[in-house]
Amino acid sequence: MTQPDVDPEGLLTPQEVAQAFRVDPKTVLRWAKEGRLRWVRTLGGHRRYFKSDVQRLLRETR
Repeated sequence: MTQPDVDPEGLLTPQEVAQAFRVDPKTVLRWAKEGRLRWVRTLGGHRRYFKSDVQRLLRETR
C-alpha cells in the first residue's frame, strides 16, 4: 500500500485535533476508528489527521 500525496500543511496531530474539540486524544483515536476522521501514518508511525475533515466535523458539531 502506498501513501497518498498529502500536503503536510494540511495535517494535524492527535493533540491538535483534541485541543480543537476540547477532548482527550483517545477520543480522537476512537473517532478515527469509527470512520469520522480520515488519517495517514507518518514515516515514523504516527497518525496525522486531515485538517479539512477536522474543520468539517467542527462545523457539524456546532
